[in-house]
Amino acid sequence: MNIFYQKLESYINSIDVKKQTKYTIKNDMYLDILNVLKSQNVNQSSKFKFWVRNTFRLVQIGLCELIYTTKNNLPLIAHEKNYEKIYECHIAVGHSGCDKTWAEIKTRYTGIPQQAISIFINMCDVCQTRRSFPKATSGKPIISIDFLNRLQVDSIDMRSIKHDGFNFIMHAKDHFTKFSWLFALPSKEAHHVALHLRNIFYTFGPPKILQSDNGKEFVANIILNLKLNWPDLIIINGRPRHPQSQGLVERANAVVQKMLGKWLETNKSLDWAQGLGSVMLAMNNCISQSTRKHLMKWFLSINKTIIDEEELPESLADNFKLYDHSVRINIHYLLVTNIHLYSFLKSIDNNSEYADACSPIPILSSNTYVLQHDNNDTQTSHKRIREEAEKNNIRTAERQLNNYQRGLKKKGFSIW
Repeated sequence: MNIFYQKLESYINSIDVKKQTKYTIKNDMYLDILNVLKSQNVNQSSKFKFWVRNTFRLVQIGLCELIYTTKNNLPLIAHEKNYEKIYECHIAVGHSGCDKTWAEIKTRYTGIPQQAISIFINMCDVCQTRRSFPKATSGKPIISIDFLNRLQVDSIDMRSIKHDGFNFIMHAKDHFTKFSWLFALPSKEAHHVALHLRNIFYTFGPPKILQSDNGKEFVANIILNLKLNWPDLIIINGRPRHPQSQGLVERANAVVQKMLGKWLETNKSLDWAQGLGSVMLAMNNCISQSTRKHLMKWFLSINKTIIDEEELPESLADNFKLYDHSVRINIHYLLVTNIHLYSFLKSIDNNSEYADACSPIPILSSNTYVLQHDNNDTQTSHKRIREEAEKNNIRTAERQLNNYQRGLKKKGFSIW
């Protein structure tokens, strides 16, 4: 920790003198900001006080008084706590590197410079001992434009450190959202693979294309029989000795092994099957470099239909009496019931006699429009997120294709 702060101080001293004071907020300045926000006498200039009142606000949580920025509404971190907070976020993303650690920090805190993250990761023993080196692009990119448009599946051999009867890892990855599923397998028998695939299909729906290599566990009849339940499913198997045909999941396998090795080293354990959940959460909790989106938040927002309790319109909350602590109502049940009743009334709208008989139903008459309006806003927000992700995904694919074409030119092949 002392070496980290020495290197950070050395970097701060090397930048412009005008930027050194506020590059990181040290404890003395943090207390001055706190006193200004509490309207106490501080021996500071009026310019400093003006900057504080326009940049920060005071938040009291219990007995603690914290400083939040007005722009990002995030807590300000003092210079002396940089190491602690960077370590916390770096562990949360599973030692994933500078970019993903920086993205995680930006969602939690403010006041931590990006250079501090680079210094921290260069000192992280786990990251440096398992450091990977980039390789040249070796295949044409595959473009997907929808969730579960293409699901790539592969297995990872863990027999060298088998534990508790588990010898392999099944890795399934959605090509569009980059969302991953990890399962521990006792063997590479096809019925184990088929069981987990069926669980994914029954939970999220079947993909349009199921892509894998030509291993025995992926070309067995039990896998091909999945088409009996889902006739529209297309199963693609790559040719032997050619992992480039499904490069996404192959590269992700290396990420899984590296993050799992870091988890085992950090927790001083050999039970890698237990660490798969933490690794899967860390992988899905990062921002994808191709889509520029937070995987977990984007994945969960794709089919979001139930309104959050904290986001309920005031008129709906008043009718449900949510703020009366003596009345506890199941929010989700009421919302779903309300939506179904609204659909039912729409279906009998042409039958005036039956509609008159059903008209004295409270809640529906005043809240139907609110629910419909909120649902439209949600769909618009999700559509915007999907469109941005699709553009970033296609832009990344174009960049990879250009790299691929340049690589072919260097090798002397002609491009048609």
